[in-house]
Amino acid sequence: MPLTEYKPMNKVVYVPAHFQQLAGKAADAWSKKKSPKESDAMVDGERLSQDIAAAVEALNAEGYEVQSIMPITSGNYNFAQIHGSGSVFESGGYGYGYSFTQGVTIIGRRVVEQTQSTPEPALQEEDDELNPLPLIDQESEN
Repeated sequence: MPLTEYKPMNKVVYVPAHFQQLAGKAADAWSKKKSPKESDAMVDGERLSQDIAAAVEALNAEGYEVQSIMPITSGNYNFAQIHGSGSVFESGGYGYGYSFTQGVTIIGRRVVEQTQSTPEPALQEEDDELNPLPLIDQESEN
């Protein structure tokens, strides 16, 4: 097979996740010619599902079967320190952290089509007892 016709057995596709539009804010933002606000923590699960379905459909159309789908997670955090008048009991702070699905990685394996071929005839070993060659009588031919 020429190198230009080589098709890889596996294919990896990344599908990014998108954050949810904040409810009630998008319509107001568009009317004021501003972009809608996105959540910084809530992934739009419905859109991600639709994007995954489209990616799986594209893989299947190319002859790949999905082997696995792995979520890719990221995180964020914030903190603040509060300083009081100097007493140990008057200082402190707070912090938080969270993770979210950044996207998914889909691994597909190419489906190899099996063509039906006629079986090769078995080679027969020549055995004088099983396959005797006819003897030719040279004198009778003349």
